[in-house]
Amino acid sequence: MKALALLAGITLSASSMALAASEADTITMHYEVVNTPADAFAMIDRINVFPQASAFSDETVVIDQVINLGKKAWAVIAANKPVANVKYNFANALPQGLTTSAALAGFSDLESESVRLWGTNGFGMTVYDVTLTAVHQYGGSYNGKGKYLETVTILPSNVDVLWGYTVNYNVDNVTTVNGGTAEDPIGMVSLQAKFKVETVVKSSEMNTVYQFRGDSAKVKTSGI
Repeated sequence: MKALALLAGITLSASSMALAASEADTITMHYEVVNTPADAFAMIDRINVFPQASAFSDETVVIDQVINLGKKAWAVIAANKPVANVKYNFANALPQGLTTSAALAGFSDLESESVRLWGTNGFGMTVYDVTLTAVHQYGGSYNGKGKYLETVTILPSNVDVLWGYTVNYNVDNVTTVNGGTAEDPIGMVSLQAKFKVETVVKSSEMNTVYQFRGDSAKVKTSGI
């Protein structure tokens, strides 16, 4: 009987440990809109917005065909570390036939919208806490026509991750379309991004789509 009681106690203890481990690995994601952090603005200042123009002909520019001359995918957070080369990790929406945005005029100042993301485990502990800032310039026109986009990207800041957890955040795909008409084109960019949190036994993912318009300072998001 004593042996059975001891065995039952061991079984109960093992069950409690398994439950505790399960609670520790369960992650609840939270978010809130916040002011853009100062360190994000510091990264924005380093972005090379207008590379030097190269020769082109007006005859080769098609204003209603919108293309991205920037990146199509890049890392934002890699293994808990913000990716530093934001000078090159951005997309744009420009008329086909151009090789740089320097041929356009009227771009807005850099616009920014920030969101804080954090996760808690089953014990209520915060296991990660990051701030992501969407930035872009809008309103650029070519010979007075169209509304195009430049410097479209996501900037990481305030990345704080508990030991035992790994956070990665990547822009997986960039698409561009003309959201206007052939006579009055509006460049639009969609960034498809993936936020992934991992432990040795479990992982959680969140997919977000950011939508930018060449005629708007606002950024539309889905998935957050």
